[in-house]
Amino acid sequence: MTKALVTGATRAPGRVIATTLAKGGWEVHALGRDRTVLEEMRGDHGIVPMAMDLTDRDYVRFVVEGMEPEVVVHAALRWPEEIGFLRLTEADIDMALEVNLSATLHVTRAVLPSMIARHRGAFLMVSPDYRVAGSAVERTVAAAVDGLARALDDELRGTGIMVHRLPLGKPPFHGLGLEAISLLAASGFHSNPIPVSSESIERQEHEHGT
Repeated sequence: MTKALVTGATRAPGRVIATTLAKGGWEVHALGRDRTVLEEMRGDHGIVPMAMDLTDRDYVRFVVEGMEPEVVVHAALRWPEEIGFLRLTEADIDMALEVNLSATLHVTRAVLPSMIARHRGAFLMVSPDYRVAGSAVERTVAAAVDGLARALDDELRGTGIMVHRLPLGKPPFHGLGLEAISLLAASGFHSNPIPVSSESIERQEHEHGT
């Protein structure tokens, strides 16, 4: 059974992707802050809950290094409520960059050595579409994540590790789960034979889309 780590798993789109993978027979470890949602995901889908905040770098690194996932889905997206750039506080900017960009870098760096040793692995990096992002901070992160995905894919060519950027799209994120499965299949990771229909996925995404 393929092991996947999904960050930001207690909110859409991470929850949609995590539950879709679980329905497809994956061993899913869901990292998020909402313990209630994590327990629901465990009860409903057999997902392994990991309640923690991505900004706790030392603890997150300790946990993810030990689990050695074959696939990592970066879906932790947290934005300031304020959109106007001049109205953002320093804390708003720091939080957005820490959760949406720095955490992606640090988690990737933590799990990459074990993937390289196995000559097998994949990363999916979920981020807003640069063209439709709602704020300067979102557009900055979107461009940075796109650049990171491209640069890592180039650097890791020939190692058996694939890196993909997965555009976020708009709520309720219909089809995002299937897009994730399609990208992973292109990297050689296929779901186990537990049927996941597009109808059931769209219904699930509608339920958890906001």
